[in-house]
Parts: sequence; structure tokens; C-alpha cells
Amino acid sequence: MKVALFSRYPNDYQQPKGGIESVTVVLARALSQLTDIEVHLITLERCRSEVAIEHDGEVTIHRLIGSNWPEIMDILAGPGKKRLLNYISDLKPDVLHTHETYGLCLGNISIPHVFTVHGFDHANLIANSAKHAWIRSPLWKYVEKYGFSKQKHIISISPYVRKMIEPLTNAKIYDIDNPVDERFFNIERKPEQGRILCVGWVNERKNTLGSVEAFAGIAGLFPQSKLIIAGQANEEEYLNRIKQSIKKHNIDNQVAILGHVNHIQLKEELSRASILLLPSRQENAPMAIAEAMAAAIPVIVSNLCGMPYMVAEGQSGFLVDPESNEQISNRLNQLVASEQLCKQMGEKGRQIALERFHPQSVAQKTKVVYEQIYAEKR
Repeated sequence: MKVALFSRYPNDYQQPKGGIESVTVVLARALSQLTDIEVHLITLERCRSEVAIEHDGEVTIHRLIGSNWPEIMDILAGPGKKRLLNYISDLKPDVLHTHETYGLCLGNISIPHVFTVHGFDHANLIANSAKHAWIRSPLWKYVEKYGFSKQKHIISISPYVRKMIEPLTNAKIYDIDNPVDERFFNIERKPEQGRILCVGWVNERKNTLGSVEAFAGIAGLFPQSKLIIAGQANEEEYLNRIKQSIKKHNIDNQVAILGHVNHIQLKEELSRASILLLPSRQENAPMAIAEAMAAAIPVIVSNLCGMPYMVAEGQSGFLVDPESNEQISNRLNQLVASEQLCKQMGEKGRQIALERFHPQSVAQKTKVVYEQIYAEKR
């Protein structure tokens, strides 16, 4: 079976940036190891002046010339969409699997097609306090509603996603979690009690400032504790607010802002962390949570959106109100004070991750979907 995946793919195959790139790399490689599947990965890249074809192991990567049109226009009728459709037509895959927003408007394509929903741009814009969100969010909501209504097959990465899209589509929905790179299951743990890790973009949606404020509530009680912020800042103004908070609470010597970290650095941080903290305001199924669980790290995450479906409350971690610094501080206090509780919760999280997020399991489930939609089309 010839499968075309449309998504983002990093130039450095070993260093994906962001959740979708990470998922794509892991899934493409896992699928390529299965019997009777030939995997082609297609991307659209704005900075490119010519088409390039590369290979990452058994995965063939097709890097196409992207469009300078605004994405919301390009996915509807822009030059990027036209190039993508023409290339797919020439490639002649048996199945098309899209992971990016362009998949929203490919519901009527004649090739058997399944669309994985990773997020909702209309909600992310609000959560990020993005520029002109008041007009951009309703536009994206309309495009998403239109796109979902045209789909025949959708993969939902969490029950939260299913709940959001069910009223908007008659598509058959398949529940498959995102895969986690096997490297995270094999991290050699050397946790430092009280070392708290925040991973992801540094912005309003991830609520990084809330993490700092909550940590300040326990920093004096546990002088050995540290908050490690690993991720790139979207806006300088937001990063400055975080730095001002650190200075105000006099916790400079207990907080480290690392900026973007590569996979080698991330593995090192995960090996040393005793807790993962992610009080986001809007998430579907964050890779940071799944990766921490695979590495046997207890998690403290928001009780919103898709996050509650990843965490066994009180067993693999704690769910918190992202707007309650006091509640987050209390849970941090509980875990920092008990090395045994951290270990117990971490082991439970790893057990869940092995069952749900291992790439071989996810690839097998995805292959079954391909076979079903291919047989249906025939």
C-alpha cells in the first residue's frame, strides 16, 4: 500500500520542533517499518524555491514550494493547495493521510483520505491572545466547521477532539492517540527531587507565567527546588513579564530559562526532572505530557480540553485549574515533599504510556484505518 502523509517534517530529522513535527516523524518511521506499506511524506515550505526529494530511512520526503498567501486563504483556493493537489495526483497514493490545516479542505478528494485533527486554530488564537484574534478566530472557526463537514474519515487524538468535532461532521471517527518516540521510553532516570520541568512554547496559551507564579509559592519552602523552563518564546513582551515576575519574587537562583532545546538536551532534562508542570489554557493532546509519562515522570497539568483524558487523576499526576496559582502550588508542594509519591505516580504514567502512546501500537491502529478506507473506496 502506497501511503502519502501530508504534514510538517524537520530539515534535521533528529530534531523535530513542536508537537506536530514530532508526531509526524515518529508515525512516518513506525509506519514504514510495517509490512506492505510504502510511506511518502509531503510538505509545503514557503522558503523553498524548488521541489526536493529526500529519504529518512524508509520514508521518502517530498518538499514542495509553499505559498506566500495567508494560510486561511491558501488552504481554500491558493497556489499552495493547487500545487499540493497536483503533486498528490501525480504521486498516485492508495491512501492520503493529512495532519495539517490543508487537510481541512481536502475532504472531497477522490483518493481515500483520512484527516487527523491536532488542534483548533480558532481556540488557539484566543488562548494565545493573538493579534486581531477577535476577527481571525471567527474566520478560522467558520473554515474549520466547513472543513469538518466535508470529511469522510477523521482520526481523533483524544476524546476532547471527538467531542468538539462530532456535531460538525458525519465522518467516521477513529480514536488513535499520538505516538511518542521510543527514545523517551528508554531514558535513564536520575531524578533530582524538586526539579520541576516546563516544556513547550513560552506564551499565554502554555501559561508559562502561571507556572512561575505558582512555583514562587513553594520556592521558599524548598530552597533546593528548581523550575526549568525549556521552550522558545513567541513574544518578547511575554518573556519580559516572566523575567519581571522572577525578579519580583526573588527566585532568580531557582529558575532557569533555557530557550529552545534539542532532543538531546530534552532527554537530559527529562532524566533529571522529578515533575512535569504544564498548566496550559488550551491543548488537545500535548506531546510534552505523553513524553514525560513515557519517561516515568509525574505530571501536573490543566483540567481543561484534552489533558484530563491523558492523566489518571491522583495516580499518574494531578489535574489543576490553570488560573489558580494556589492550587498549582499545593500540588507542587505535595510532590516536591514526597520522593516516593513522585516515583509511584511516574511508574503509573509510564504504564499508561506503554499501552497508549508506543509508536508500534499507534502505527498498527493507523494501518487498520488505511485498510478500511481503501477497501471502502474500492
